[in-house]
Amino acid sequence: MGDDAIFYLDGGAVVPTIKAQGPWDPGVQHGGAVAGVLARAVEQVPTPVPMRVTRFTLDMLRRVPLKPLAVSTEVLRTGKRIQTVRAELHDGDLLVASAMAVSVRTGAEIEVSSDRQPDAPLPPPPGSSERPLAFNPRAVMPDGFPHVVEFDRVVGSPLGGTPSKTWVRLLVPFMRGEETSPLVNLMAMSDFTSGLGSFLPFDQFVSINTDLSIHVLRYPTSSRIGIDAETWADADGIGQSRARLFDEAGLCALSNASLFIESRSRY
Repeated sequence: MGDDAIFYLDGGAVVPTIKAQGPWDPGVQHGGAVAGVLARAVEQVPTPVPMRVTRFTLDMLRRVPLKPLAVSTEVLRTGKRIQTVRAELHDGDLLVASAMAVSVRTGAEIEVSSDRQPDAPLPPPPGSSERPLAFNPRAVMPDGFPHVVEFDRVVGSPLGGTPSKTWVRLLVPFMRGEETSPLVNLMAMSDFTSGLGSFLPFDQFVSINTDLSIHVLRYPTSSRIGIDAETWADADGIGQSRARLFDEAGLCALSNASLFIESRSRY
């Protein structure tokens, strides 16, 4: 893998490398790559006062091609308490993905007592499983985004459904020449919510999240993200997934996604 990145900049275009490719279609980007690109665009928009993204919602409008794309942002609402930004990804004149991000002012200095909040215990630490994760993306998936992520399953088994608790870590820079920000890292890794909680055999079913909505309590302080995931599937091919997302200090976000599920023979 060397020190290559998932994307690089070429003038006004964002250019994906093969490391942005998803597992379902050759030449189509992984949802985590798309989420990270749009999160990066959002956090480059200035805010009038110190703020943090508290909700990020991604809509995958079309297949996002593995080619140079244009990113645009628009401030829909701004003020001293809340700012809303829309970020869009374009293939020429075609809109392929969009995200809405809500940022809220920080600095209230509230005294927080853990014993008066919901219990959200950390997953077991990385490397603690007696049965290391058998999933090897290189063995079952084409080259792409999952190949540059380290998976450490600490509860459950691959395609075993719930319970599923896995630590994930990005192994390369997201954007060439840049340090990957905590927000970009969180958004990119959160796309694994649906797959890590799944019970469907990869070689028999396609399971694609059409959207992704992350409510962010705080930005992660560690590169590893813990995903405590659950995925449901109905007989008609509609699924739902959700997860609690952790850094090594505790809960940092909640994730939800809607799924399109199809047998590979019909896809």
